[in-house]
Amino acid sequence: MDWLLRLYGLPHEALHALALRLIGRRAIRIAQTHIDIPDDLTTRQYVFVAGLPALVFGAITVIAAVALLNAGSIIEAALALAVVTVAGIGAAGTVGDITLIMERLAQDRAEPSE
Repeated sequence: MDWLLRLYGLPHEALHALALRLIGRRAIRIAQTHIDIPDDLTTRQYVFVAGLPALVFGAITVIAAVALLNAGSIIEAALALAVVTVAGIGAAGTVGDITLIMERLAQDRAEPSE
């Protein structure tokens, strides 16, 4: 498990930090296993920041899967399969982020509008 954290931890958290920078904010603290984001993000900002790693790893996985299906040789297929495997593991690592997004959306829905 430690090797997975070393391999995927920093790129995953860097994508969260990049998302924060894209909306003009900064992370409070960045670690290899998590990032502390500001508490005052809007729901849309939160979904973007929390969901960017899932979007990136998921898109890479889908593109590589299409490349695998369209591979013209064994070498192309092997390369595409390797990318699907690596990116798929990264995408699976975003399940926690997706869960947090769903919790945030459920919380916002439960609170009455002002």
